[in-house]
Amino acid sequence: MLLPVVVAVTIAFVLWKYFSREQNELAKLPGPPRLPIVGSAITFLGLSPEETFKRITALPNEYGGRVVLTAFGRYILHTYNVEDIEIVLSHSRNIKKGMAYSFMEPWLGTGLLISTGNKWHRRRKILTPAFHFDILKSFLKVFEEQSKSLVEGLRQLNKGGTDVVDVIPFISDYMLYAICETAMGIKLDSDTSETKIEYKKAILDIGSIVMQRLTTIYLHNDIIFNLHPLGRRFAKCLDKVHSFADNVIMERKKAYGTEQNGGSKRRLALLDLLLEAERKGEIDLEGIREEVNTFMFEGHDTTAIALSFGIMLLADHEEVQERIFEECQSLLSDSDGGISMSDLGEMKYLEAVIKEILRLYPSVPFIGREVVEDFMLDDIRVKKGSEVVVHIYDVQRRPDLYPDPEAFKPERFLESDSRHPYAFVPFSAGPRNCIGQRFAKMEMKCVLSEIVRNFRLAPLTPGARATLKTDIVLRCVDPIHVRFIPR
Repeated sequence: MLLPVVVAVTIAFVLWKYFSREQNELAKLPGPPRLPIVGSAITFLGLSPEETFKRITALPNEYGGRVVLTAFGRYILHTYNVEDIEIVLSHSRNIKKGMAYSFMEPWLGTGLLISTGNKWHRRRKILTPAFHFDILKSFLKVFEEQSKSLVEGLRQLNKGGTDVVDVIPFISDYMLYAICETAMGIKLDSDTSETKIEYKKAILDIGSIVMQRLTTIYLHNDIIFNLHPLGRRFAKCLDKVHSFADNVIMERKKAYGTEQNGGSKRRLALLDLLLEAERKGEIDLEGIREEVNTFMFEGHDTTAIALSFGIMLLADHEEVQERIFEECQSLLSDSDGGISMSDLGEMKYLEAVIKEILRLYPSVPFIGREVVEDFMLDDIRVKKGSEVVVHIYDVQRRPDLYPDPEAFKPERFLESDSRHPYAFVPFSAGPRNCIGQRFAKMEMKCVLSEIVRNFRLAPLTPGARATLKTDIVLRCVDPIHVRFIPR
């Protein structure tokens, strides 16, 4: 009996919303065909994640730099213009994330990624010191150790008779170890424990479920979603990721108390800052859970996927590998004390390589904002209650900004940069830019430099590229297989 009532109430609300809405200026902009009431929601109905990605990235070719989709009285502006992107991302009050993020709230709570207003400002203030230069410097040894361990893992595979690696799950393991040891202050056992496997699988499932929900309009309602098989699967995934994160918190909490009492010198982890804030009454245990879940996901998954796409590209470009190798050899050949921050700073070519990887494959290809205050885009008023989706993936492949945009050319970022400052935003920009971007780039430099110094990479199929699909981060349909040949 409950489901028909919920459906009826939902339909009544949608009809009221549709017929009582004021004229929205976004209605003037082009977009897919809009049917009465449902709008253009039917555009993505029944499409696979791969088909959805193709459809979304085809929109600017069909309709131009501003595309509007509608659904049950909601207006969603998709923008591919750098000038629009600057206005949207630099706005000091329109910092509320779009609807897709609300579907992740049961998982991440209203932590730094999702929160808005005063709560977001308070959390950003608590967490910013965790990414200070001196703290990042103390993490360098962990990055170096994990990079060497990763290389040793590749050597063991070679001894086992194979040089072909399924890159994404392999890299993901080491990124999970690194985020646990740096940001969380605990050392994760480098085995194939069931909890680690379940945690990573649950995150993959959550991303898939969130995107299915986003493109299935009737599942936007919480009650219907929770009753649906997809909602029940989502709940099981939540149990696994929350249990893993809670264990991390409890383990660090015990160690933190011991270290505080013993007065031992220790590396300051992000989780330590949260525990100290809890002691001062600035955050509660639920708040700590929110931030730990957020950083466990963002700190390992986004970097792992960026590195995986980067390894795919390097494998197909031997000349780029050799330039990285030569740069690293010239900086590190006489070094017996390990890599230093100044060494990383001098890796100018590798820096350009990482930027070009993130240009072609930004870990977060689209970001959304819910408009809380009217603003203007030229002569068009974007009204409160509308949503804006910024297409990072597409703007970074625009041929007018990046000639030969599909080609992997790190030298683009060695030349004097005359591009618009919002033409390259893989870490977002403005007040909600990624707090961990320096952390991520340091980690990527350590891993890629260590791999290239020890292996030559080769593709299984020269020129092959991953087929992409929609998810909460950029993912591919099939595995990425690369050969790692010892130097």
